[in-house]
Amino acid sequence: MNKKILIVYATAGIGHKKASMAVKKAYEEMKLPGVEVTMIDALDYTNDFFKWSYLQAYLLMVNKLPTFWGLSYYLTDIPFVDLFVSYIRRINNWANSKKLVKYIADMKPDVIISTHFFASEVIADLKEKNLTSSKLITIVTDYGLHAWWVCEGTDAYIVASEDTRRDLEKRGVDPAKIRVMGIPIEPVFSKTMDKPKIFKETGLRDDLFTILVIGGGFGVGPIEGIVKVISQIPKELQTVVVCGKNEDLVRKIQSLKDEYKLNMKVLGFIDNVYEYMDISDILISKSGGITVSESLAKEIPLVVISPILGQETRNCAFLVRNNAAIKVNKLDDLKAALEGIITDPVKLDKMKEAIKLIKKPYSAYEVAKLAYEYDK
Repeated sequence: MNKKILIVYATAGIGHKKASMAVKKAYEEMKLPGVEVTMIDALDYTNDFFKWSYLQAYLLMVNKLPTFWGLSYYLTDIPFVDLFVSYIRRINNWANSKKLVKYIADMKPDVIISTHFFASEVIADLKEKNLTSSKLITIVTDYGLHAWWVCEGTDAYIVASEDTRRDLEKRGVDPAKIRVMGIPIEPVFSKTMDKPKIFKETGLRDDLFTILVIGGGFGVGPIEGIVKVISQIPKELQTVVVCGKNEDLVRKIQSLKDEYKLNMKVLGFIDNVYEYMDISDILISKSGGITVSESLAKEIPLVVISPILGQETRNCAFLVRNNAAIKVNKLDDLKAALEGIITDPVKLDKMKEAIKLIKKPYSAYEVAKLAYEYDK
């Protein structure tokens, strides 16, 4: 009989889905015998309004109300507040996930790999009620821990760093359940690229300092302001700006490129960002868990501007603490920070050496192997 492995994510931000896809691709590459892998979005198994509101509420808060989001994030991480809020949240989640519960009951997976706390909480409740005997592996997709990730009934927690391990232990999680494997990223990020070929195919020069700017899948952040700052740097360099699915942003950045006559490549949503990371000297981006893990795998130092309060500030703090990134509090300080890196190759080399100590590019393979070997 095949071993059934279910990978579950929730589309609240793109990172959780990308982590799930990374594990699925690892299985496809590894070609392990006797394994059946299925991947689903947990929100597809809730009612339409719950699915719509879950994503829209998240995007509204992080994009339009970041201070409110940060306040909520830190407030609900306080133990006695979490005790009250989690009770209400679990009732709400359970009431809206009946289709997910039925799907799991019918499928009877041997192991469930979850990359979002919503799915983990529902599945953990199923285990507590003895409605499923599936093993539950929860992948914490950030470098800082939040109370939402901690669920009784979880068999293994996959975390990005020793810091996160210690945070889980402080919350009473059995150390034997915690594995520091990193956050799963697509296997391609762990592979060596042909840099001369990439330079040729992208039309970029290999003799210029290259800045990569990424606005995430939704093209968010002060991208226009970043481009304007780059235009003020007197040194000859080249820039690649990835705007994601934000077509309006693509037009605005293209207009700025023409206005300032910049040596710049403007892109929308791409599926080969790993190639651009491989040939760039620094990355300016948000500090989401997946972006951080991808940049570490490619050993590209990160410059983070005004991270959103909550998981982004914790991810950024982890990087800065380990000398793998520079935090810029406001756009006015970006020019000096960039010039400090561009004119000091020794500093850049030290950051790359620091990255080598904390990167974990093979997490997707390790998680896939762990799930496969459960009860074998």
